[in-house]
Amino acid sequence: MRRWKAKSIFALVGLMLAGSSLTVCAEAEEPAGYHVYETQEDEVSDTWYGTARGAYLQAAVVKLTHGKTGYAVCSGTTFAHRDCEEIYVRIYLDQSDNGTSGWGTIDYWTGRSYNDGTATVSSGPYKITLDKYYRVKGGHSVFQDDIVETTTTCTNALYFD
Repeated sequence: MRRWKAKSIFALVGLMLAGSSLTVCAEAEEPAGYHVYETQEDEVSDTWYGTARGAYLQAAVVKLTHGKTGYAVCSGTTFAHRDCEEIYVRIYLDQSDNGTSGWGTIDYWTGRSYNDGTATVSSGPYKITLDKYYRVKGGHSVFQDDIVETTTTCTNALYFD
């Protein structure tokens, strides 16, 4: 039963990232929080900070960085306020010709930790097509007892020339 719940939540997070308008089930909660978007010449990030007291999900981060010419590095982290049964992060690398529309996911990576307070994942140097825009989306979840808290993140577009 627990694995079914976990798979359902992962599917729900994936649908949320795809822009779905599904109603979130009562078991999954998105705590109150706010995003901080940073854009630098060679790096973009989205950091979500939870503001709910007593919540398990504390913060979530995704980042996209220029690596060597022709390579991107994607990373994501999910933070809990304390050690939890499971912490999950999945990041998606999206590509677009113009940086505003036509986004398509070209790869993804997943990180999990158990009885811990943090889960991280990184793509390592990932070969990309130059003269395109890229962004990283993230799905973040914390599981404790029957409580599941989730949020999503998404960087601004970064041009790779």
